[in-house]
Amino acid sequence: MIRSNIEFLNEDYPVLALAIHNGHEMHSDLIQMCGITEADRLREEDPYTEIFANAYPNKIVVYTSRFTVDLNRRREQAIYQNPEDCWGLQARLAPLPDSLVTDLLRDYGQWYSLLTFSIKRLLDKNPFLLVLDLHSYNHRRQGENAPADSQNDNPDIILGRNNMPIEFYPWVEKLRAQIDKKDVSGRILDCRIDVKFTGGWLCRWLHQTFPYQVLCLAVEFKKIFMNEWTGELDKEMQDTLSNILYQAVEHCRQELVK
Repeated sequence: MIRSNIEFLNEDYPVLALAIHNGHEMHSDLIQMCGITEADRLREEDPYTEIFANAYPNKIVVYTSRFTVDLNRRREQAIYQNPEDCWGLQARLAPLPDSLVTDLLRDYGQWYSLLTFSIKRLLDKNPFLLVLDLHSYNHRRQGENAPADSQNDNPDIILGRNNMPIEFYPWVEKLRAQIDKKDVSGRILDCRIDVKFTGGWLCRWLHQTFPYQVLCLAVEFKKIFMNEWTGELDKEMQDTLSNILYQAVEHCRQELVK
């Protein structure tokens, strides 16, 4: 089963935050078949994105690892089997048994049914819903003490518009402008749109399933709020980034229902 925490603390608030790659948990059977170390697995997950989601009263946080089943992939690609499925990593020591794959795909379908129920529940109270698909990404892949990857290709925050109706593009730009160039402890934030990440399957599925009722925006935070090699969190930095996004969303979200 995919373990999630769902909270609806204010169903009249038309925003739902998702942290679908937050999780690190894996069943013992899958751990025994995992071809990478726990540290490498953690580095490819999105730890602490739960904290970003906690800024919003309505949220779904996933605690199961994407190396169990990836909820941001279409069903037939959701289970990593080969290196080409996950950035060249040897995710499995051997192919997963068909019975286990069947069980994992059942869990995948049940989670999407849960998401559907959650969306409909909020749409019962709101004519339109903004979904924030919250992620993080690495920028020191050459090593903990190696130079960071080029800023040119690695903005601090990326807003992804995958499969979003073009009518919403100006709104995303207004949100970006509210975030870009904010001063964070002397670091001037660099926020851009559709650089490196444009959003994954979940955004696409939501736009197809709830057209013009749901706007799903992928938000990628560069891991400047943590050490991606040790997992150590810079809580002050993350809280600041979380607040900047929240304030930007609050500033812009009313325009979505005009």
